[in-house]
Amino acid sequence: MGTKIQENPTLREYERIIGQIKEVISARVVANDHGAIEEIHVLAGSGRGPKQIVRDIESAFMAQFGVSVDHKKISVAQVQDDLAAGGQPRIKLVSVNLTTTGTKAEARVQLEFEETACEGTAIGVASGGNRLRLVAAACLQAVEQYFKGECVFAVEEIRVVSIANREAVLVAVALVTPTGEELFIGSSVIRDDDREAVARATLDAINRQFAVWVKKAS
Repeated sequence: MGTKIQENPTLREYERIIGQIKEVISARVVANDHGAIEEIHVLAGSGRGPKQIVRDIESAFMAQFGVSVDHKKISVAQVQDDLAAGGQPRIKLVSVNLTTTGTKAEARVQLEFEETACEGTAIGVASGGNRLRLVAAACLQAVEQYFKGECVFAVEEIRVVSIANREAVLVAVALVTPTGEELFIGSSVIRDDDREAVARATLDAINRQFAVWVKKAS
């Protein structure tokens, strides 16, 4: 049997379906007085082209609601994943791998910053919560390579939360230096892979200050 088409969807339900599309960060649907869709505004990452995202929205609306939406009513704004505010370069996530052997797990994260690549690893107990912590720890170990031991990072806490009908990861990172300690918090929506979301949340916690730290360390 095929999927039953949902009748009389609300604007929130439209936005929820759009939010499930890959690379979509947020969405806002505007309707007229009769409930017909007038505008769809989407904020997305740079991993896919706007036309692909628009086609996915059209297909999702037809499959889920039996609604045909004119592609001209859909606007997609994209943000660059590797640029911070003010045009500062950010650390780019290249890959995340997690392998489990018996009771042990190993996380391996590859990063890139201004064409310089680095890799971090972390090994520990293969419990559910600890596997995510290992990913964050491997991510931070890769970042530490840029500072040659002048500062050290620690994973303080990882938390999965529900917000706006989605799941997101919050990561608290401590930066420890000879002069003191700072706490940074990053977040990332879980799309397809919670391990990748943890790595992105970890980088989100430190990316705003990373370029500044690099200048101080150089």
